[in-house]
Amino acid sequence: MTAIIGIHGIRNEQLGRNQLIPEWAGALADGLERAAGHEVAVPDLNIVYYGDLFEPDPAGKDAGDELAGLTEEDAVALSPFADEVTGRLASGPPADGEPAAKGRTAVPLLLQAVLRRLDKQFGSPKASLLFLGELKQVRSYLLDPEVKAEVDNRAENVITRGGRVLIGHSLGSVVAFEFIRQHPGYPVDLLLTLGSPLGLRTLRALMPDPDYGAGGLPPGVTRWVGLRDPRDPVACAGDLSRYWPGVCDFTVHNQSDAHSVYRYLSKRPTGTALLAALPGLADYEPS
Repeated sequence: MTAIIGIHGIRNEQLGRNQLIPEWAGALADGLERAAGHEVAVPDLNIVYYGDLFEPDPAGKDAGDELAGLTEEDAVALSPFADEVTGRLASGPPADGEPAAKGRTAVPLLLQAVLRRLDKQFGSPKASLLFLGELKQVRSYLLDPEVKAEVDNRAENVITRGGRVLIGHSLGSVVAFEFIRQHPGYPVDLLLTLGSPLGLRTLRALMPDPDYGAGGLPPGVTRWVGLRDPRDPVACAGDLSRYWPGVCDFTVHNQSDAHSVYRYLSKRPTGTALLAALPGLADYEPS
């Protein structure tokens, strides 16, 4: 029986379940060791993989350029997320004569405006692109019935084999939440969300049941622990306990790669949460 189920986030289009499992296991081993104070064997781990569903069309203009994959239509669709983050009620194209962002002269004007506002908010073009790329895939997952059905089916097939500890990173935290909503009788001993965008009001408005579990924890979930780096653009909405008071929120610092799943997994609070959810694990040392 698998003890831990990981659900990955964006930017895994070129990978797969068998590549991700050892990488996650190595980072988890560090988190467990930091929490226990000695080496701990990582329990059985499986991964819900769906990254291939977002793989770019090799003949498309976005096949080799992350920025080129964002269109004016994306700018219109993603503007409400940028509005929420930057505190603006409306967005629009740059004013006449306003220079385009450096290196973005071929980008549609409306998208330039969105990126410029996000650059100012996050202080980094890289963070702005990460934020928009994340929310583009989140919207696709929540609003495209075929994509959502396939992702949800893959999650169900893996999780229901016995995994009762769910770790959702980035978009994976939304997928994990949706599994729990659709399976209220399934027992989850620990829901661990890392760098989650679930705190965004504009994201929750797209969910089938935006208020599911509000006021406490979703049915079936014994404990929900959330880790976030304040500089992680995807987790910029902050503490999830504002919406689900039962969430145990932890702030961590991932340094130069604030959204990295491996840095989140290797943190002491991650290991502590797993040791509490899996009794006896701290005594299980590798042979």
